[in-house]
Amino acid sequence: MDYQRDDRITPETKIIGAVVIVVLLLAFLALYLEPLHTDQNFAWTITPQTSAILMGAGYTAGAYFFARVLMEKRWHRVQAGFLPITAFTICMLFATILHWDRFHQGHWTFYLWFVIYLVMPLVVPFLWWRNRSHAFVGLEDADFRFPTAARWILGVGAGLGILSFVVVFISPSILISIAPWKLTPLTARVFAGWTILTLATVLSIVADGRWSAARILMQSAVLGLFLTSLALPRIWPDFDHSEPMSVVFVAGILGTLGLLVVLHFWLDARARHRALVTASSPV
Repeated sequence: MDYQRDDRITPETKIIGAVVIVVLLLAFLALYLEPLHTDQNFAWTITPQTSAILMGAGYTAGAYFFARVLMEKRWHRVQAGFLPITAFTICMLFATILHWDRFHQGHWTFYLWFVIYLVMPLVVPFLWWRNRSHAFVGLEDADFRFPTAARWILGVGAGLGILSFVVVFISPSILISIAPWKLTPLTARVFAGWTILTLATVLSIVADGRWSAARILMQSAVLGLFLTSLALPRIWPDFDHSEPMSVVFVAGILGTLGLLVVLHFWLDARARHRALVTASSPV
């Protein structure tokens, strides 16, 4: 493996990552474990609990990603997550401004929320820019590039999806009308932001094209979906059971989780096979 750059992660990236982990774990405690008490321990009151639980699962997946940033030595393995996170933080900032009156102004949780989403749209892309010059652009020994056709299909689909959910963010009534549980304009915009994050991550992964750059992000998604699956018995009572979207949502969560787990094992096996072939090839 010929590293043309040192591929290191800058110290300030790890410091910011450590701070973010603490904030995201606080969100996990407040939203996933105590979803009925957001009137006391979160930046705004979230009802029903389904919205809080799903947000908590997402933030925990984010904590895993930044924990890997903290432990990782190679920038290219985590770099694909930073610009999608930037897009997400911008969405959260705009959602906060548009629904300013919904927040617990004067409470420390509001100040924490607001400062995070005021600062991070600048800090996260700055960290991405600072690390770019160190990024390794080749393939690791146990690595491969995804097929070009698959990258184009996923990229176009993700791009169109992002545009669609930008529209949803602008007009949250679209999501409110189809969601299987009750959403407010604020929570609808928040979930539009989460979807934009997911689709932007897919776009970032296919733009890079390497399994080594996708692996940690896929693991983060698996964790978020796993926590969501564990919470299904808790959130099911909030669903409108007469709506087909209730079943579609549950099936989608479980199906996507299963697909990603199988896909991860398969891609890892392919990478290990490539490493064996490379090691056995004559120099």
